[in-house]
Amino acid sequence: MTLPLVIYRSLRQHALSTWVTAASIALASGLLMCVWTVKVQSREAFASTGTGFDAVLGARGSKLQLVLNAIFHLEASPGNISLADYEAIKRHPAVKTATPIAVGDNLRGYRLVGTLPELFTTVEYASGKKFSVQAGGRIFKLGAEEAVAGSFAGSKAAARSKYSGASAGV
Repeated sequence: MTLPLVIYRSLRQHALSTWVTAASIALASGLLMCVWTVKVQSREAFASTGTGFDAVLGARGSKLQLVLNAIFHLEASPGNISLADYEAIKRHPAVKTATPIAVGDNLRGYRLVGTLPELFTTVEYASGKKFSVQAGGRIFKLGAEEAVAGSFAGSKAAARSKYSGASAGV
């Protein structure tokens, strides 16, 4: 008897356990590849998003929570600093630009972000890329009680008003 024939007969005799083992190895390999892909894509997404901010200053609390809230708009807001503290930071000679961002409240499930118009004109979130307003839109005027709706929230509100017959009011 040759070795390949012995292997073939053994696999045929234990067919069920052979198939279960092969399926388990395939499933484990697929799971490993999925986890690895998610890890790589998550790292790239987090590394590329926060490159426009040299420092994030905020109320006392978790540093991770502050960064997740201010830059990635995740987590609950750890609180805001006082206007006097913001003005002192802005006037400091080592600070080039200071832009306040207050995240936390929501309207109809869409997160509200309080900031100044300078976020759109001076802050680069990536090299050479600034926040922008879609064609037909404009940046809000300071003190005019206006808001800018994000493109996702605006499109969802427009679709909702289209089907319900009501105005969008976002």
